Amino acid sequence: MIPFIKAEYLVHEYSRRDEEGNVTGINRALDGISIEVKAGDFIAVLGANGSGKSTFAKHLNALLVPTEGTLYVDGKDTSDHNNDLAVRQSAGMVFQNPDNQIIANIVEEDAGFGPENIGIPTDEIWHRVEESLKNVGMYEYRKASPNHLSGGQKQRVAIAGILAMKPKCIILDEPTAMLDPAGRISVIRAVQELNKKENITVILITHYMEEVTAADYVYVMADGQIKMQGSPRQIFAKSEELAKYKLTIPEVTKIALELIKKGINIPKDILYVEELTDILLKLKVSATVGVRKE
Repeated sequence: MIPFIKAEYLVHEYSRRDEEGNVTGINRALDGISIEVKAGDFIAVLGANGSGKSTFAKHLNALLVPTEGTLYVDGKDTSDHNNDLAVRQSAGMVFQNPDNQIIANIVEEDAGFGPENIGIPTDEIWHRVEESLKNVGMYEYRKASPNHLSGGQKQRVAIAGILAMKPKCIILDEPTAMLDPAGRISVIRAVQELNKKENITVILITHYMEEVTAADYVYVMADGQIKMQGSPRQIFAKSEELAKYKLTIPEVTKIALELIKKGINIPKDILYVEELTDILLKLKVSATVGVRKE
């Protein structure tokens, strides 16, 4: 099967310039990235500020082109500017600040802006708008002004606008960085549902560890390179290695590790509060039964 996304030794360099515009040096933001993503995957890319993860995200939407190496999105070479429109139709981008993507005064008009610009017939646009707003749980707000929405609701409207263009993939570049905890949960749940129900490929760029627990696979970036990769459980079981890249593990995993230090025999790759609760309850029941037998 041909990967939906295939990067081979992808390099991106920025020129540093002085006040007069003269080049004073080169910054290598991406340094030999090789990644394959299958259609329908939920991939998380983790990294601290300056790791290169947002630069990588912009390549996936052909906003940047490789300095060296190759990147194919849905079989199209992103270095070829003739493919820009096709790449962006296949892979829609949701940015950190929803206010930078929302342009209309009414929610449903904003969701319809994208498909209108790629020439979709009017009747089909409204069908897509209804469907996409329902998919992110914002249909009841279709007549509202985005100015009256919370940050999480605005971000879901931004996602609906991308969905209305019928992309095969959604790239989310720090989509919850400006949201409160409730807004973050709301947006990530909507993304997870789209991945499961619509089989949309998801690339989530983030530094919030709790957001990636449902991902199929995780890449950890630092200094423009892939430093770690594996399932969420494999990644979060290596807390000391993550710390080298200025990343921490989810709070529930921290609690599990502290309990292990106290001598409690539980797995060190616990990802969910419910998971930890169930394990501790079973241990308590086992201990109680053991006491009764004695």
